[in-house]
Amino acid sequence: MESRKADRLALGLLFAGALLFRLIGINWGLANALHHQSYHPDELPIWAVSQRIEPAKLKLSPGFYNYGTLYLTGLRVATDVIAGYGKGIDPKDPAGQWRFISACHLAGRILSALAGAGMAAVLFAIVRRRSNLAGALCAGLTIAIAPGLVVHSRFQTVDVMAAFLLSLSALFALRILDAPGGYAPPSLDRAVRRDALLSGLFAGLSAGTKYTGLLGLLTLWAALALSKRPGWAREALLGTACAVGTMLVTTPGILLDSGRFAADFLFEWVHTRTGHGLEFAGTQTGFLYHIANLFEGVGGLLTLLGLAGLVYAAWRRHAWAVALLAFFVPYYALIGRSEVKFLRYTFPLTIGLAAGFGWAMGHAFERRGALGGTVAALGMLGLGGLDAGGFRSAALYTQSMAFPEPRDEAGAYLKEVGAGKTVGLVSDPWFWTPATYPDAALPRAVGYGEIDGAMRRAANPKVERFVPANPDERFEWDVRLLTERKPEFVTFSNFETVHVERWRATGAKDPILRLQVDRYMAFRAELTRGWRLVRLEGIEATTIPDLMYVRPVIWVWKRKDLP
Repeated sequence: MESRKADRLALGLLFAGALLFRLIGINWGLANALHHQSYHPDELPIWAVSQRIEPAKLKLSPGFYNYGTLYLTGLRVATDVIAGYGKGIDPKDPAGQWRFISACHLAGRILSALAGAGMAAVLFAIVRRRSNLAGALCAGLTIAIAPGLVVHSRFQTVDVMAAFLLSLSALFALRILDAPGGYAPPSLDRAVRRDALLSGLFAGLSAGTKYTGLLGLLTLWAALALSKRPGWAREALLGTACAVGTMLVTTPGILLDSGRFAADFLFEWVHTRTGHGLEFAGTQTGFLYHIANLFEGVGGLLTLLGLAGLVYAAWRRHAWAVALLAFFVPYYALIGRSEVKFLRYTFPLTIGLAAGFGWAMGHAFERRGALGGTVAALGMLGLGGLDAGGFRSAALYTQSMAFPEPRDEAGAYLKEVGAGKTVGLVSDPWFWTPATYPDAALPRAVGYGEIDGAMRRAANPKVERFVPANPDERFEWDVRLLTERKPEFVTFSNFETVHVERWRATGAKDPILRLQVDRYMAFRAELTRGWRLVRLEGIEATTIPDLMYVRPVIWVWKRKDLP
């Protein structure tokens, strides 16, 4: 009884601590007096799509199926709640629309924060059945303080919710292994069937959020096969049917809007195989790139110890580890072959890593001798963040999200010193652009005409980029901005430099990449001749795109002939 009380207390504290940690800085990048749009490039498009859903009218097909519909439906419900409590749009307030949307973003972020904290609690529960309290806490803490998960738990996006639901699917699949094999009373058969159905349910919910969640069935199938129970194939079929049925219910457009679904699903598949524009051009294979993602998103020590623990447990014939690897290996192969390599794609892998790490730590705490002590010490150092991960790294990212935003700081500076002057941009304004005018972060989906119109309306300072007579012929780092327009200030971000700097450093041979580098070098040479750096906001600390969101670096250059 005392042990159960300790478990419940530890679980409650773990969830509360993980949630409170995620709530710090959760307002990052939302609308304020300087800018209207969120600094996360996906939040506004995701919210806009969610508004096509009308749950009260049973209209659950948004006509957008790059993702499943479950999270979008939850976001629409949250929007309706906010509107119902008096936070709707005031037609007399021009900025009211953006404040309302910002409140909706915050509601979606809270859903993600709850999912992130819930995932830490689920990993505690998974490992507690196979290890001691210390091991279970280590597993939960791995999720609670993983920098990548902490940061993304403050975003109104689908990824953390999908990973949380996937972890619940794994929890119920692994519970099947706790039941004895061979002959069992009917009540135990019903319990196993219930767990198979629940595992399938949550795999379907995860797939209804992000399609890869359906791969969670691999853990269920492996757990049932390893249980060696008579009729396990029947339970596997029931769990699979439940998963597919749940996915169809949460994303009804698969059936009701099948043509559009097929087109969007195919687009997403081709997108992952061909790349995200030039975002990852010139990078190493995904099999290596995602190791770097895990090292920064979880931590080097935690990743290595977690993988070692998972593989060692499987080698020792622990069925739970084999079942988790049945998902881990195919999923890693899937994202390793992809040309789109965002860190968020690694979140499902953290389930196996956290479980392996927790089990290894629990085993180490029980052992005596040099090996157990070494593993325990390395694990604690990894949790603390001796390397680029763990609590230290998560705290630094949290600091970045809670402190003044570099785009706001640079925007305020330019508005103060640039009144009546012109600020030149090297690319179309987007989420990376300093807040020199309120709509600088308009999403690309609104079209170039609206983006250009908002930029041209900016005053004090004026904002421009070099655009030829045919706008379709514009390109980034056009030196004519400097030689013909000669703006008083020039500003750009690390989002605009990181890729071309990588191609320059690696000596890219591709003619398109080479052209980009040549344009960049010509621009920088002219910039250095006629302008001087007067402002630097932010600290270059990562080149991982979806962590750079919260750690932008902004450079501001001023023409040398000005005082």
